[in-house]
Amino acid sequence: MSLHKSQSKQSLTRTTLIKMGIRIAIIIIAVTLVSYWHVMSNFEIQTVAQLEKYIVERGHRESKLFQLAEDNLAAFRKNFLVRLKNSDDEYLQKRFDQVFQKLDDGSTRMRPEYYHGIKQTDGTVVQGITGFIHTKSSVTAELRRRFAIGYEMLTTYGPAWFHRFDNLYFAIPDSSIIIYWPGVDWYLKAPPDLDRTEDEWVYMATPEHNQSRKITWTALYYDPASESWMVSCIQPIDISEQDHLLVGTDILLNQLFERTINDHLEGAYNMIFREDGHLVVHPNYLAKIRETNGPFEILEHGDQYLRNIFQLVKHKSGDLTVIENAKNDEYLAVTKITGPDWHLVTAYPKSLLTRLAFDTARFILILGIISLFIEITVIFLVLRRQVAQPLQEFLGATKQIASGNFNAEATQNLPLTRHDEIGDLAQSFNGMAGQLKNSFETLDAKVVERTGQLNDKIEELTQTRHELVQSEKMASLGRLVAGIAHEINTPIGICVTASSLLDEQTHEFTAIFESGKMKRSALGQFINDVHDNNTQVLSNLNRAAELVQSFKQVAVDQVSEEKRNFKVKAYVEEIFLNLRPKLKPLAHQVQLHGDEELTLNSYPGVFSQILTNFVINSLLHAYEADEVGTLTVNFYTTDEQFILQYQDDGKGMTDEIKSQVFEPFFTTKRARGGTGLGLHIVYNLVTQRLGGQIRVESQLEQGTTFTIELPL
Repeated sequence: MSLHKSQSKQSLTRTTLIKMGIRIAIIIIAVTLVSYWHVMSNFEIQTVAQLEKYIVERGHRESKLFQLAEDNLAAFRKNFLVRLKNSDDEYLQKRFDQVFQKLDDGSTRMRPEYYHGIKQTDGTVVQGITGFIHTKSSVTAELRRRFAIGYEMLTTYGPAWFHRFDNLYFAIPDSSIIIYWPGVDWYLKAPPDLDRTEDEWVYMATPEHNQSRKITWTALYYDPASESWMVSCIQPIDISEQDHLLVGTDILLNQLFERTINDHLEGAYNMIFREDGHLVVHPNYLAKIRETNGPFEILEHGDQYLRNIFQLVKHKSGDLTVIENAKNDEYLAVTKITGPDWHLVTAYPKSLLTRLAFDTARFILILGIISLFIEITVIFLVLRRQVAQPLQEFLGATKQIASGNFNAEATQNLPLTRHDEIGDLAQSFNGMAGQLKNSFETLDAKVVERTGQLNDKIEELTQTRHELVQSEKMASLGRLVAGIAHEINTPIGICVTASSLLDEQTHEFTAIFESGKMKRSALGQFINDVHDNNTQVLSNLNRAAELVQSFKQVAVDQVSEEKRNFKVKAYVEEIFLNLRPKLKPLAHQVQLHGDEELTLNSYPGVFSQILTNFVINSLLHAYEADEVGTLTVNFYTTDEQFILQYQDDGKGMTDEIKSQVFEPFFTTKRARGGTGLGLHIVYNLVTQRLGGQIRVESQLEQGTTFTIELPL
C-alpha cells in the first residue's frame, strides 16, 4: 500500500511537472517572438541613430580638406590684390627678368633652376616651381608685374600648404601659368603653343561660366602628369571687368577613394556622386570610371539600383539624414561634402539587422529552454528529497511505534541529523518514542534503579573529576553541533522562503495569464523571478550540504575516536569550517600552513577536540570582546616526529599563568564561563591518547603558541 501511494505521488508529481513544462514552454516561445519584435525595433532605432551620427561625422571629416582649400585660395586672392596695389614696380620688373627667360621657340618660361632648386636672398631654397607664358600672350609690363608677384607668393604659400595640397598655381585664362608642384616638371617641356583654354579649370574662372565669381570646383578627372585622380578648386581674381586671373589648387583623391571604399561600417558600403548625377566613386564601378577618364553619369547608365538611390537622395527632405530604400531593403545615410558639394552616401542593408535580431531571439529561446529544464529538475529533486522521502520514513516509524516496537530500529531511519523543521520533528518523534518506552517500564525496575544509584553514589563522587573531563569533551562537540545547526538553519530558511515566494509568484502569474491580460513586462519579470529564486535555492542548498558533510565527518570522528588514515590539511580545514560560527562574529582570520598531501594514521577525532579547545581558549582568553585576531596552524614532519603548532596573536600570558595552564580547573575567566578543563583535556589527549608531548610559549601582548610533538 505504501509503495502504491509513493508511485501515485510520483506519478502526480511527474504529471504536474509535465503540465508546468508545457505551459512554461509556450510562454518561452511567446517571449521569444515578442523579444524578436522588440529587439528588431530597437535595432532599427539604434541603427538609424548610429548611421545618422556616423554620416554626419564622416561628412565633416571629409569636408575639412575641401574647406581648407577654399579658405587658402581666398586668402591668396586677397593678398595678391594687396600686393598688386602696393608693390614696387621697378623691383617686380627686375624680379621677372631674374625668374623668366625668352626661349627660341617663342615661349617665355621660368628658368629650370627654379624647379631644381635655387637659393634666395633670404637664404631659403626654392624648388618645384615651373612657369609658362603662351606665345600668343603679350609680355607687357603689367603681365610681368603680376607674374612676379604670383611667383613670390607661390614660393611662400606653396611650401606652407604642401603638407595638405600637392600643388598651387597662378594663371591667366589664355593658358599662361605658374605652378608650384614638386616632382612634376611638366611646364619645362610643354609645347610653346599649348592651348588650355578648353580645360575645365581654365574656362570655369571666366565670367561666361562663373557669373557669381565665387570659388568653383571642377569635375573628377585623371591627371596623367601625376597619375592621380583629382579635382581642382579655382578662385577667380578680377582686376577689372575685362581683366581676369585665377589661382587654383588640385586635390588628389586617391586617399579619399581608398577611405570611401575601405573605411565603412561592417556589412555596408559608401559611394560619392555629384548633385547632377556624376558618379565620383563607387566600389563596384571603379573600372568604368577609369575607362571614361572620370565622367560617369548615373542617369545615363542602365543600373536601376544606382538610379533609384540617386532619385531618393535627390528628392529627400532637406533635414533628413537617413532615408529608407524600401525597394532594395536598405537604409541610406546621406550627407554633403562641403566644397565640391558632393553627396556622400552609406548604404546599410536591413538584412544585417534581421540577422542580429534573429541571433538574439535564438539565444533567448535557448536560454529559456535550458532554464526550463533546470527549474523542473531542481523542483523535482527538492520535492522528492526534502519532502517525499522524509514523510515515507515518518510513516514507517509510526507503524512500528503503533505495533509496540520501541527499540532503536523503529526510529533509526528518521532524518535526525537535519537542522530544519523536519529535523526538529524527527528529534521530537524520537524523544516521544523514548518516553513511551519508559512509560512501559515497571515501577519496581525504577525502584531498583534508584537504589543502585544510591549505592553507587560514593563511586560516582570518586569519578566526578573523570566525568567532568568527559563532560567537557562532549560539551566541545555540543558547541560544534549548536554552531552548525545555526549555520544550516539560515540557508534552509532562505530556501523555504524562496520556495514559498516562487509558489506565490507562480499563482499570481497563472492568474494574469488566464485572465488574458498578460504583458511582456510581467512575463519578463516572472522569468527573472523564477531564475533568481532557483539560483537562491540551489546556492543555499549547496551551502547546507557542504556544512552537513563537513560536520558529519568531524562529529563522527569525535564520537567514534577510531584510528584511520587522513590528510591533515584537508581535515583541519573541515574543523575550522565547523568552527566558523564561533569565528564569524568578529571575522577572526585563520591561516593554515602545511603540505596538502601529508597523511597521518592516527585519531582524527582527537585532533578535532584539540584544535577546538585551542580555538575556544583563544576566543575566551586571548582577545577582548571587540578585538579581531589571527589564528595560525602550522604542521610538518621531521625524520621521527609530526609537529603541529597552534598560535594566536592575542594578549599572551604571564609566567605564573603559563606554569599552571594545563592544571585541571585552573582558569582566569570563570566569570565568563571558563571551566579550567579545556587545556587539561588537550594535555591528556596529547600525552596519553597520542603518546606525544605538548609545550606552551607565551609573552604578554605577543600572543601564545602551543607546540605538539607526536612520534611517527
